[in-house]
Amino acid sequence: MSGPRPRVLVADDDAAIRKALRLILDDAHDVEEAGDGVEALRRFEAGGADLVLSDLQMPGMGGLELLRRVKARDDAAAFIILTGAGTVENAVQALRQKADDYLVKPFNVDEVTLACARALEHRRLVRENRGYQHHLEERVAEQARQIENLLADAIRALATAIDARDDYTGGHVERVARYAAATGRELGLEGEELRALWVGALLHDVGKIGVSDTILRKPSALTEEEYAEMKRHPEVGARVMESSSFLRPGLPAVLHHQERWDGSGYPYGLRGEEISLQGRIVAVVDTYDAIVTSRPYRGAGSSEDAMAEIRACVGSQFDPRVVEAFFRASDRGFPHDPDTPSLPIETEALPVHA
Repeated sequence: MSGPRPRVLVADDDAAIRKALRLILDDAHDVEEAGDGVEALRRFEAGGADLVLSDLQMPGMGGLELLRRVKARDDAAAFIILTGAGTVENAVQALRQKADDYLVKPFNVDEVTLACARALEHRRLVRENRGYQHHLEERVAEQARQIENLLADAIRALATAIDARDDYTGGHVERVARYAAATGRELGLEGEELRALWVGALLHDVGKIGVSDTILRKPSALTEEEYAEMKRHPEVGARVMESSSFLRPGLPAVLHHQERWDGSGYPYGLRGEEISLQGRIVAVVDTYDAIVTSRPYRGAGSSEDAMAEIRACVGSQFDPRVVEAFFRASDRGFPHDPDTPSLPIETEALPVHA
């Protein structure tokens, strides 16, 4: 047999039985002996074993209890029960506790050799199968990460294209996504909820693909008709998000980021907590970045100006609790959380305006 020799632990209070089993197994196995179940368990816990051969009835701890405790520590360990007073009930109990075999004394050499070979082969196959399964799970997880990264890249590309149409200085949507995620963490969001917020924040203006460039780039005030067309963009964006299972969790941010806390927003005039938390968060961070970002028709405001404007609109335009969370996130520098793998964005290089 190639590789390390299997480790066998023989537990029996009859020294003659232990000696006989050692003679049978010594040529191909490393054999260790224990005179009772308690000693056998101590030896197993100290050094393990590939196979345990145990008498059924021993002082202190019998074979069935030893079997239970061994399997609790290593459920792949091979285990054979030996007994001089075998009963159907005992055999059934042993097999229910996942013993590999049940041999009745007196046994012969071939019987023991074959039973040990079968039990060790079963252990090998179980461990090998688990190794394959673990490797497969790692491969699947890696492929899932690659797919998510590809989708995230595609989302960023789409969001950046929309950003460019709206005459923003580059990086607006990336910053909004960063500010939103940092604010969400202050509010206790994590895992899939945080990922959904990131997606929604990044694509909050995706509906502007349905708004003409004339309106998006107009340097003066919009007419009533033009403003009505602009107000369609949350619903247009929601239809885009609805079409993809990957994007759908971020739909609330897209649909609700123009709603206002006092009910005077659009498209539905929702009030207070009728507005999704995603929408309430993006409303605040989008306003902040809009103020501190240069536009063709005005220069960039300061972070202090933006914070003052947001504070002045608490209770009318913005959710007070979200604003306080945003201020806390700003005080921390809107940090990216490296322990949140579901946020596939590197934001450390993005500018911070607070």
